[in-house]
Amino acid sequence: MRKEIVIIGGGVTGLFTAYFLSKKGFEDVVILEKEFVGYGSTGRCGSGIRAQFDNKKNIEDMRQSIKMWGELAKELKFDFNQGGYLYLHYDEEELEKFREIRRLQNSVGVPTQTVSPSQIKDINAYIDASKLAGGTFNQKDGKADPFDVVFALKKWLGNTEIGIMQKTEVIGVGVEGKSIKAVKTSKDKIETETVLNAAGGWAPKIGDMMGIKIPIAPFRHQAVITEPLKTGEVDPMVIAPKYANAYFTQTKDGGIVGGVETPPTEKTTYSMDESLDFEERIAKIFTRIMPCLDQIRIIRHWAGYYAMTPDNNPLLGEFKLEGHYLAAGYSGHGYMMGPVVGKSMAELMVNGKSSIDLEYYDPYRIERGELREVALKIG
Repeated sequence: MRKEIVIIGGGVTGLFTAYFLSKKGFEDVVILEKEFVGYGSTGRCGSGIRAQFDNKKNIEDMRQSIKMWGELAKELKFDFNQGGYLYLHYDEEELEKFREIRRLQNSVGVPTQTVSPSQIKDINAYIDASKLAGGTFNQKDGKADPFDVVFALKKWLGNTEIGIMQKTEVIGVGVEGKSIKAVKTSKDKIETETVLNAAGGWAPKIGDMMGIKIPIAPFRHQAVITEPLKTGEVDPMVIAPKYANAYFTQTKDGGIVGGVETPPTEKTTYSMDESLDFEERIAKIFTRIMPCLDQIRIIRHWAGYYAMTPDNNPLLGEFKLEGHYLAAGYSGHGYMMGPVVGKSMAELMVNGKSSIDLEYYDPYRIERGELREVALKIG
């Protein structure tokens, strides 16, 4: 088999890149996924999509991505709910820090507002506002069910010549000199000169097959969902930086889905085992924020990965070998960045340049020691 482009990874990065390649009339492409589309970080994320970052480049790119999410939702027929992101601040120092961030967001067209405790109660009546100094809220932020998005993309791609090979593990990459020549899978060998490494936390393992080091480390990230409540009760994504960067929102089926940050003592791992102490942590934190949750049962608990880079920003671009394009290391932001990255990588592979400046995400920056501002991470 021969393909012009091989995409390794069936998450939103790989699927959106394939979508935009097709839009450019480029369909001699195959997506390789060792399990099923959406199996990795995409299917394990909390569904959130936000422009509330704390540096100008991230804000601008996510503002563009949110616009694209709205357009794609209409075309691909999935729900993009712009119910907003609500950040809760429990002291004046943190509130003032986020006021500065809000001013930066406003300067590039993101309509974040500072809100009072009483306004927070208007947005979500169940939050305990008694100890709050205030909050920040952007109604344009939102969420989309990751499986709805994945299946919509899969269905759309099914009407093109682009192939999706599930249950197909990459076991080797053929390299001659500084160029890629083939991808070996558990089923076949595919001759190609162009590979998009969109394997998330597994991207370094693909790099090992090419003899190159990719500066990404997988860290376990856990999440839960509760039994369903009446839908529409917890519409915005709620974020509490004070409480381990906790986040939660309500799914379209009524469950509360969310998580908290990984403890700093936890080491890099490919384990996706759940831990009971996580459920204990999350129960304590969530009920501090919204006390009525103490009556709600957790019905499912899972783990996935945050594919971390040293500055929490992704690695995007051609890297180390001719024809090896890297799009990974989002550090928890990959799902929300999917459309803008997919479009950029499709343009880069076909045209040699992207309409969105990718220099900020240059994958060589790490080895040069030119780290960017650490991107604002939740969970």
